Amino acid sequence: MASFVGYVNGVSHSTRNLSCAAWAIFDPSSELVSFRGVCIGQSTNNITKYSVLIELLSDAIAHGIRRLVVRLDSQLVILQLTSIYSVRNPAIYHMFLRVKILERQLDSIQYEHISINLNTLTDSLTNYVLDRHLQHL
Repeated sequence: MASFVGYVNGVSHSTRNLSCAAWAIFDPSSELVSFRGVCIGQSTNNITKYSVLIELLSDAIAHGIRRLVVRLDSQLVILQLTSIYSVRNPAIYHMFLRVKILERQLDSIQYEHISINLNTLTDSLTNYVLDRHLQHL
C-alpha cells in the first residue's frame, strides 16, 4: 500500500520574533490533498518545526490518511523523532510527546531529511504567510 507524502517547513523572523509554518500533503499519485500555512507567533526555530509537524499530522489524520512519509529539512527533529537523539528542552519535549501520540493514529509513519531546495512549495508558502503577517503589524 502506497503512502501519502507530507512536506513541512517553518521559518522564524529574528528581528520581529515571529514564526510561521506551512505544510503540504500529497496522495500516492502526487495529487495535492492539503496545503496550509499558519502564523505561530513568538517561537524558536525548533519549536516552530515541531508546531508545523503537529499541524501536518493533525491534518493528515483529519483527512483519514493512515500511511505517511514526512519530509522536512530539520535533521535534528528527525533524529529526535527516531530516538537517535534525546529531547532535553521541556517545551520541545512536550511537543515531541504530542507528535508521538498523533503517530499512534497512523498505521505507518516515516521521516525523511530533505534539502530546503527540495521543499520549495512549503518554503514559499511559509515566507508568504510571514510577509503578509508582517505587513499587518
